[in-house]
Amino acid sequence: MAQKTNYSLFRGARIRPYGERGYLLDHFRESKRFVIEQALSITPPDGFDEYVIGADNLLILFKRTVYECVLHEWLSGLHSEMLDSSKYARQIEVPVHYDGPDLATVAVATGLSEAEVVAIHSAPEYRVRMMGFAPGFPYLDGLDDRLHLERKASPRNRIEPGSVAIGGSHAGIYSVASPGGWHLLGRTDLPLFQPEKARGTVTDAREVFALAVGDIVNFLVI
Repeated sequence: MAQKTNYSLFRGARIRPYGERGYLLDHFRESKRFVIEQALSITPPDGFDEYVIGADNLLILFKRTVYECVLHEWLSGLHSEMLDSSKYARQIEVPVHYDGPDLATVAVATGLSEAEVVAIHSAPEYRVRMMGFAPGFPYLDGLDDRLHLERKASPRNRIEPGSVAIGGSHAGIYSVASPGGWHLLGRTDLPLFQPEKARGTVTDAREVFALAVGDIVNFLVI
């Protein structure tokens, strides 16, 4: 039972069925996606089960088959005042030792000094766009254009947890030991993933993962 999108706040957004109990949303600005995420956490639509965040889309899953008009009606109740995402976002400071094995090569590749790389990397206010390929790994928006580099041609077999890195247009922090092709600028002692806190009981994800989508991250030079 399809219904034409007729609400002003999310006009132009695209909603597509996803399996028997889900809808995939895209074609909307980042601020509006954040509104939807917050609303799903606070006042979700009837029958809501969970949501999954992508780089530029959002998957909403229901516990059962739900007509698209239910989702449209819920979206129509979201208002423009909710676009102030700053009142919902947490601000997280991440202390970093800038002694990574790729700091010197990044400096050469960008035509900067090592000190300039550190200053440029630690200056922005980053936002967690999505959680990526390993549990607790954040993809951070806000990396200065001067530090945009293609990922390494030959990935490392093992990167230690806490490694602070850049790859493409994103900054990130390795949350577990894994292979990886990002450029390593430094390291942090902040634990990003603590699975032992999730064993045996129902646990708030905030206790297991240091960061979540929408969080603001500032790197502190130590």
